[in-house]
Amino acid sequence: MPISIPQSVFDKYFEVIDSTFNIFGVTCQLVSIEKREIITPYDPDDNLPDINSINNHRRNGGGHNRGTKTIKEVEVLTDIKLKVYWDQKQWIRTANNLVIPDNSIQVIAYMTDLPALLKAKALIVHKGIKDYKEQRFERNGEHIPIGLKQDRYVALFWNRV
Repeated sequence: MPISIPQSVFDKYFEVIDSTFNIFGVTCQLVSIEKREIITPYDPDDNLPDINSINNHRRNGGGHNRGTKTIKEVEVLTDIKLKVYWDQKQWIRTANNLVIPDNSIQVIAYMTDLPALLKAKALIVHKGIKDYKEQRFERNGEHIPIGLKQDRYVALFWNRV
């Protein structure tokens, strides 16, 4: 005989866990790379046509040089609230034989933030102290769904860069 758990139990559980993000959560920043196209003029002060002619527009192929196209990679920072665990004793147990290097952290996030976490190149932990010392981490391994029903929260491991 299957056990039927009322939805109100799940709702109360999610309400309590969500409140821990407000109490213990830390504002972090996701670092992702965005490619931007920049057109730089070859000489912004030169108003003369390429060929010194008054009727340059009548010549075939006598268009003006637009400049050079450059693709530049730019770091984009996105704020996100995560629960960060520094001590391995506080980590959520995911496996008995899990080998994680030193200077690693475990973060707990909402499942809705998972696509942004997977797309990020790095994580800057604790935006509030970033001005004193920036702590960058790279994702290590795959994400692990956690919690009741395993559809609302996710755990990820990050290594110090």
